Amino acid sequence: MHPVTEIPVAIEFGRFRVLPHRRELLADNLPVELGGRAFEVLMALIEAQGAVVSKDALTKRVWPNQFVEENNLPMRISTLRKVFGADRELIRTVFGRGYQFGGISARSRRRPMRRCPMRRRARKPAGSRTCRRRFPN
Repeated sequence: MHPVTEIPVAIEFGRFRVLPHRRELLADNLPVELGGRAFEVLMALIEAQGAVVSKDALTKRVWPNQFVEENNLPMRISTLRKVFGADRELIRTVFGRGYQFGGISARSRRRPMRRCPMRRRARKPAGSRTCRRRFPN
C-alpha cells in the first residue's frame, strides 16, 4: 500500500504566502511579480528547511545541464531580497557555503490527495472502519 501523498497548498512566513502548485508568491495577499528562476531559488531554500544550500546545488537545480554565468544566482537572490523588502533578512548569505532561508518557522498548509468519505462523523462506533491520514512530522 502506498502512503498518502500530500501537496503543499500554501507555505506562509510573515506577510508572505507561497502557492507552489501555482508557482506564485503573494505579499499581503497580492501577487508579486517574480520570475521563474527566482521562484525556483526560493522553493529550493524553503525546502531545505533552514539548512544552508550551496551555490552549486542551487545552480544545478535552477539551471540544470546549462552553463551559467557566476552572477546569475546572486541576481536572483537580490531579486528575492528586494521583494521581501524590510524582511530581506529571510535569505541569509553564509560566507563560503551558500544561502539559508531564515523563515524556517514557515507554516505549511497541506492537503491530502485523497479524502476520507467518513471524516464528518463526530464519533465512530466501536469496530467501525476509520480512515487514516499520514502527515509529516
